[in-house]
Amino acid sequence: MSVKSNSLDFFFNPKTVAIIGASESLKFGYTMTNYLLKSSFKTYPVNISKEKIFGYKAYKRISDIPEQIELAIIIVPNENVLEAIKDCIKSNVKGIIIETAGFAETGIEKYVQIQHEIEEIAKTANIRIIGPNCVGITNFNNNFTTTDVEFDKLLEGGKISIIAQSGVLGNVVVDWASSQKVAFAKSITFGNKVDVDEIDMLEYLENDPYTKVITLYLEGVKKGRKLIEILKRVTKPVIVLKNGRSKAGFNAIKSHTGSIAGDDKIYDAIFKQLPGVFRVDNFYEMFDIAQIFATQPLPNGKNVAIITASGSLGSLACDQIEQIGLNLAPLKKSTIEQMKKDSPNWTSLRNPIDLGPSVFATFKPALTALMNDENVHAVLYIFAVPQKPLETFSLTMIPQFRLINKLVTKFKKPVTICVFGSRWTLDYLLEESPKYNIPIMTRTDHALKGLKMMYDFKAIKERKI
Repeated sequence: MSVKSNSLDFFFNPKTVAIIGASESLKFGYTMTNYLLKSSFKTYPVNISKEKIFGYKAYKRISDIPEQIELAIIIVPNENVLEAIKDCIKSNVKGIIIETAGFAETGIEKYVQIQHEIEEIAKTANIRIIGPNCVGITNFNNNFTTTDVEFDKLLEGGKISIIAQSGVLGNVVVDWASSQKVAFAKSITFGNKVDVDEIDMLEYLENDPYTKVITLYLEGVKKGRKLIEILKRVTKPVIVLKNGRSKAGFNAIKSHTGSIAGDDKIYDAIFKQLPGVFRVDNFYEMFDIAQIFATQPLPNGKNVAIITASGSLGSLACDQIEQIGLNLAPLKKSTIEQMKKDSPNWTSLRNPIDLGPSVFATFKPALTALMNDENVHAVLYIFAVPQKPLETFSLTMIPQFRLINKLVTKFKKPVTICVFGSRWTLDYLLEESPKYNIPIMTRTDHALKGLKMMYDFKAIKERKI
């Protein structure tokens, strides 16, 4: 990829940071300012009327700071943003994140014009700009953020990165995903996109060693042809959520970030033609599927085996397998005979494998037999055990998780778990599953779509389709 894309690293690993408009007041930017000033990142507050911010010396202008600044975060009122940008340019700042809102998205000519001037500056000055109307970036690998993320509540070592045009949504998604035990590598929001956009970030993440799968939330695209070009070159899976399918959604985009949405049918046709790009319908589906890509090996075929304690849920999943374009794995006789040795005579072992109430006792031999079967390319485990027996008998999932992790590593076959039950049951599984790289979700269709996309991605990589 280009040298230009690699230069964006100062947004994620800045040596020095200035917060222009830093304040102790309980308003936008308070949490971020407090965090960065007390962090290991060398951060300087800039405020024209304050001597100190959170006990740290404040500077009236960025040019007063006695050190070269790499990254400036601007949170001053919209009418003062241009002046702050010009100060940054004079101080040879490498990058700017403008978190201030109130520009083209307002539709007010005065502020539309200010945004236009910022765009012109970005084209001519030796500086890169994210925003305005965004919350910037978070690097979960070194805990640098320009948002309100609380790192002590998040998982470490994630392989999923998210690019989102919407600002606050980027924060909310991270909060929600952390509750589902989804771990991130990086998150990027760029709002009105006067300079840095999804094309720049796709190039950056393609070269990021921490990112295994890229999730992309799009509202409007300004450089359609360039986006298509970079999506063709990216070798990592890209999961895209694009809104504006309806007329109401189309109109909402224009008032949100001032973007031109474009005809959704065109986007849909383009995404279907791009290898390695997969479109989803909502954030839940996006991150369920991203979790599978991030934690599981790519399947060698389309044959899925189902393990469950509920025959009804197994049957419903069979219908979905066919609809999605996968196959119900035809088990070898030896596999069925192997499972019979350890299963009560009332269990059903012909795929879907319905272990009923014996699931905790018979899961190990059943999964081991399935993973040994060359006709099985992936396993869907539908967990359907009521909360009461789990609590009463203090049943633990750790032995099952260890077994899954061991067999996935040995046979290079993906295993996903779908939980059918109460929120308590879901949390019960989520408590330990991240330690064993096991994706947990509540929707069997999401799990199966993920397996199908992984099969397609592997086929693309091997030039089979």
